[in-house]
Amino acid sequence: MNLGLKGKTALISGSSKGIGLSIATCLHNEGCNVILNSRNSSSLKKLSENMGDNTSYLSGDVTKTSHCKKLVNHTIKKFGNIDILICNVGDGRSPKPGEEKLSDWKKMLDINLNSTINLITESLPSLKKTSGSIVCISSIAGIEITNAPIPYSVAKSALNSYVKNNSKPLAKFGIRINAIAPGNIFFKGSVWEKKLVKNKTKVLNMISKKVSMNRFGTPEEIANLTAFVASPLASFMTGNILVADGGQIH
Repeated sequence: MNLGLKGKTALISGSSKGIGLSIATCLHNEGCNVILNSRNSSSLKKLSENMGDNTSYLSGDVTKTSHCKKLVNHTIKKFGNIDILICNVGDGRSPKPGEEKLSDWKKMLDINLNSTINLITESLPSLKKTSGSIVCISSIAGIEITNAPIPYSVAKSALNSYVKNNSKPLAKFGIRINAIAPGNIFFKGSVWEKKLVKNKTKVLNMISKKVSMNRFGTPEEIANLTAFVASPLASFMTGNILVADGGQIH
């Protein structure tokens, strides 16, 4: 299927591994110009070289507005404008319930909410010119109560609210904003890889009991959905939180 993305410019935060890298690869395969971003400059350089033509990268911490400005400016200088913005930065590592400190709450909100707000705010002038599309990577932890850390879940819930509440104001500029809420996604270096090493039986029992499809999801499955939502084929879709979790919360 032709998604109509050839020649579009996509900026993907948190794209050096896992879901973010799969999204970047998928969009590049669809003909997009791709800007990679993470805090690791050396890995980005290698990934950009391997991906080939029509790619670039800039390291930076998108929880900092100054880094977001540099990232957006780099994208515009390299490819002209931003057509697609993928906000993928997130982290669920937080203390157990009742053991959180104020610093843990601030960290989770910065990484899982403010990183998105910062990047969208800095990208808006360009997205208004292109009537662009924004896709935020959220989590089912922001929709229903799971075993995820509370600060992470609260931050993702706030992200979902941000997406819904912004859909109408952004639509006035022709900009669409949606979110993907993945369930349990396995990839090399993921939290699930570590949990499987620690207690494989417990993890597989949880998957069997809670996930209808009785398996982990893959980054590629999230990437394919993200590419569709970002594309012109989903042009009448905005303000949605799309769940991809193998039937865990339904």
